[in-house]
Amino acid sequence: MRKFSFLFLALSIVIASLAQNNSFMIYSFKGNVSILENKVESKPKVGKILNSSSSVKVSPGAVLTLICNQNALFTIKKAGNYSLEQFKDSCAISKSSLSANYARYVWEQMTSHGEGAPGTNRKMFMNTVGAVSRSVNNIWIDPRLDTINYASGNFPLTWKSYSDANEFDFFLYDNASATNPVYKTTTKEMQIPITSILKYLKEGNTYYWTSAVKGENNDEIKVINYTSKNAYEDVLNQLKESGPAYEGEAEQAFRIAFGLEDARYYAEAYQYYQKAANLKPDVWLYRSTMMSFKKDYDIK
Repeated sequence: MRKFSFLFLALSIVIASLAQNNSFMIYSFKGNVSILENKVESKPKVGKILNSSSSVKVSPGAVLTLICNQNALFTIKKAGNYSLEQFKDSCAISKSSLSANYARYVWEQMTSHGEGAPGTNRKMFMNTVGAVSRSVNNIWIDPRLDTINYASGNFPLTWKSYSDANEFDFFLYDNASATNPVYKTTTKEMQIPITSILKYLKEGNTYYWTSAVKGENNDEIKVINYTSKNAYEDVLNQLKESGPAYEGEAEQAFRIAFGLEDARYYAEAYQYYQKAANLKPDVWLYRSTMMSFKKDYDIK
């Protein structure tokens, strides 16, 4: 009995110890910040992993934002020396929020050494990935294009063809029954720039589109919500406000891009992915994700 009690106590101590062994990733920083690991001091680097035994030094005017346990973003703004062990309360898990999904995405991409280029599996961390395609004809439209929210910018409406056809009909409707298109054109390309149909769209309205091999029909209808500028600004402001207490301009642009893509504002998301990559070209995750976004949506 004593042996069993001893083993139970030892196991409890190990479990408790593991539960407190949080991991941290450097997400963003500004000013003079230093890291102390095993009595060795170094400069911070975005994406660097730290354990609970590490310490950070934040000088006056400097700030440091960390991701804890792949899940929670928090910021250290007050100058001082801090052991990361004291931030266990900042590691609370939020399983379903967009910010938690984003934190897990950044962590996974920064630490992944497996197959596939960074940024290629974004939809695994997003809530809106599209329904299964139902088309049984010669055209396939990516399920992520089931619904597009649009306010400004350019973005292609794209499709693939299973046939050897070299001409395709594009249809735009103002009603869900897909009758009497407000616009129809024939193209040799397997995409239509959304800017080319703006004159047929009225802000605040919903439209429907599809494509087919020339002369054929396609009953798989996709949706475009031409949202008002105010509606888009509300979404954008919510994303800005949902971030940590501090993040650099590039980090904020990348997080907003992720959120806009999840909200199906694809044209706008692309602009922010570009902004993040241009602001910090040395962060390979930003550039790689932007290139993956372009590939996913056939942006030339």
